[in-house]
Amino acid sequence: MANKKVVVAGATGLVGSAALRHFGASDDCERIALSRRKPRDLYGARHVPIDLTSAEDCRRAAAELGGATHLIYAALYEAPSLVDGWRDAGQIETNDRMLRNLMGALEPAAPALKHVALLQGTKAYGVHVRPLTVPAREGRSEMYEQPNFYWVQENFLRELQRGKSWHWSILRPVLIIGEAMGGAMDLIPPLGVYAAVLRAQGRPLE
Repeated sequence: MANKKVVVAGATGLVGSAALRHFGASDDCERIALSRRKPRDLYGARHVPIDLTSAEDCRRAAAELGGATHLIYAALYEAPSLVDGWRDAGQIETNDRMLRNLMGALEPAAPALKHVALLQGTKAYGVHVRPLTVPAREGRSEMYEQPNFYWVQENFLRELQRGKSWHWSILRPVLIIGEAMGGAMDLIPPLGVYAAVLRAQGRPLE
């Protein structure tokens, strides 16, 4: 019997896919992949199709979430415009609702829940609207005055967890390089690596 049950929300994304791959190497871990589309590779996880913007859809999936011990929340709704989209009230509300809908279904179904990991990023420091001050320091460099769904999700989890036995954490990677289904983000780093390899081989960058 598995010692833990990990739910990965946003399983088709870069972080979600990497989490499935990571936990797929563990024999004592049951894995649930949540996403609208089925990931290319489930790494042994069970896929549960879900639209996190729908509370009804999340309630329907509650049976699949029973016994969950860990949640990796890497789901994201992103508006088309990078900068203006992140300030958009509709985009903020949608991302807030997605997390609330999932936690509303997960908590009652998972009394043994131990930890919720919430993915954020450098937009917490306002990198999308100003140059990033290096080093960025937790508790000092966050740009709380900038509208951002990070803050509503963070405040929601803080209030929801109060008095509960489970814990939560936030991840803020500066850069993630990897492969994601239908994702065309972060192309500059791999292009740089490719160019460096070509230079080492004495070949031109086409």
